[in-house]
Amino acid sequence: MAAKRKPVPPSEPARKLRVAMPAWEIGRAQSGLGAKIGGLGVIVEELPAELVRAAAAQGLELEVEVLSPCFAHFDRRRLTRRPETYTVSLDGHPFEFEAYEHVFPDGVKVVYFWDAFQLGWTSAEAIYPHDPQVGLRMHASVCQAMAGYIRARGFDTVHLHDYHVGLIPFYLGDELLQDLPVHFTIHNATYQGITPTIGGGFASLDRLGLPGQALYHKYFDYFDHLNLMKACLLKVHEQGGKITTVSGDVRGSWGYAAELRQSHQQVWSRAYAQKGSPPGEVFVPNRHLDLFEKLPVAGITNGLGAQNRPERMPELTPGHLTALRARRGRPIFSNPAVEAAMLSADHRFDAGRLEVKAELKRLLHLEAFGSEPLHDPILMTVVGRLAAQKNLGLVAEVAERLLAHDGGVKLLVLASAPEGEKASEAPFFDLARRHPGRVWFHNAFNLPLSKLVLAGGDFSLIPSRFEPCGLVDYEAALLGNLPIARATGGLTKVRAFGYLYEWEDVADRAGEAAAFLAVLSKAIDTYRREPAWHQARVRAAMGVEASWDASAGQYVRMYRYGLANKRWQAARRELLRGFVRGLGPERALFTEFFQPGREEYGDHYDWDLWWALAQAGPDGYT
Repeated sequence: MAAKRKPVPPSEPARKLRVAMPAWEIGRAQSGLGAKIGGLGVIVEELPAELVRAAAAQGLELEVEVLSPCFAHFDRRRLTRRPETYTVSLDGHPFEFEAYEHVFPDGVKVVYFWDAFQLGWTSAEAIYPHDPQVGLRMHASVCQAMAGYIRARGFDTVHLHDYHVGLIPFYLGDELLQDLPVHFTIHNATYQGITPTIGGGFASLDRLGLPGQALYHKYFDYFDHLNLMKACLLKVHEQGGKITTVSGDVRGSWGYAAELRQSHQQVWSRAYAQKGSPPGEVFVPNRHLDLFEKLPVAGITNGLGAQNRPERMPELTPGHLTALRARRGRPIFSNPAVEAAMLSADHRFDAGRLEVKAELKRLLHLEAFGSEPLHDPILMTVVGRLAAQKNLGLVAEVAERLLAHDGGVKLLVLASAPEGEKASEAPFFDLARRHPGRVWFHNAFNLPLSKLVLAGGDFSLIPSRFEPCGLVDYEAALLGNLPIARATGGLTKVRAFGYLYEWEDVADRAGEAAAFLAVLSKAIDTYRREPAWHQARVRAAMGVEASWDASAGQYVRMYRYGLANKRWQAARRELLRGFVRGLGPERALFTEFFQPGREEYGDHYDWDLWWALAQAGPDGYT
């Protein structure tokens, strides 16, 4: 039986809050008990502990439980099995999910949900199925199990992360949602859980244990497909929760929060203005889900943990690297001299010790090219994934013109392509073969090497097609590696010290290459001709406030807002009940004549009353 939740006091918020945080990726991949494919995992790993600290600063005691699928590569022997199971249903057939839990050294508790049939095929590299129907059933079953846990544990707030867990509000049910605030953070609106229906929308939802006739057209219908993100957006907004995304401000005036509200026409018009001619094709961040243009989306810009600052980075310390090498059983760096230097001395630095950064630049050059740097080369760096979103093919397209612009420019690329897209690595291998002293390409991820690339580099190239938040721009900036990026989403937050270019026509590669090359040339020329100004930008970048303090504080205030909003909703319901009861024998007369206006003449208070009258029973109200 579900634990009964205590009512929220009407006068002031509770001093202790219990928050459930469901997510498909929770980070902590190095522990073997977590998953990280993209930025979602990074954020969910760092955010809970930061929330606890931010809540304490606001006089609140916060408990956060992260809810995660238990992917098959997790060693369940290291987890504590919970005694209960959670019943879920697919195709009308019930079955049981097991639950496990683990408390990590930072004090964060994670609860894992496991079923061999639904999750047994997964691995560290594969947690998202290619078949949308398989994904839909997996998401639905895990969401049912998580909803069962939330009902039983009596949380004060639920904070959902991305569409994979967007079915949870529907499985919680409207009765519980009357009192339980639910908020929804969108990490990437390009992926919305759009799935073809089979046998129609009603039947598709019925198979997931949801009443299709009641829900499909109101929430899920998207051109005869199911759209899980659309459904979650509507449900959360309807229940008074907040919809947030990972860059911008609470009013959604900039960053990804602003971009999600832009229509195709708005993006197309901006592309026309940039080119002076009609664009061939534009990328619309909301993927034409016009619901984003109508609902309020707040931006809460992601932060970075303190370990990403150069003065606190463990990957620059010999103790950390020595322990890592012992676990690996092989060298970390390919050059023996670099290995010896990094494992024998502390290379942490700050804006007042840029000579240490210069030494890291020397070591990076030695690692990449096997030689000492001569005549102050400019190291242009890339760290990331060769995925379509990152648009890194543009770097390969401009590389030779970039090298020709300045004989001292060198390009260092640490990036790999996902399975099935390995062909995107070929241009970089070819560049490194043809320019062995000036282009270096490495396609195997190595965390300490990635930190050396960012710490030793001068500029970080980020021509992303879309970037909801941007983390590598912050990571690079804190290490004095100036971002050169497309002005999109969260990347605009580095405008004060980075170099940004604007381009919208994705069909015009030549035009975008020219725009990208222009800003690259500007950065190179500033480095060469205005060294004092370049150093000022480096120090400004290293001084950027990238901590979680402000962002985590905003999330805590959002939780407090959610509880206050529930009190407002309860007051509205009581006002309506009281008015309808007070009509007494005149209720039939009032109902006969009462007709709210429509469209611009409508009044939502009147429509709330109209609905209350429609729901009222013979004795006044039900």
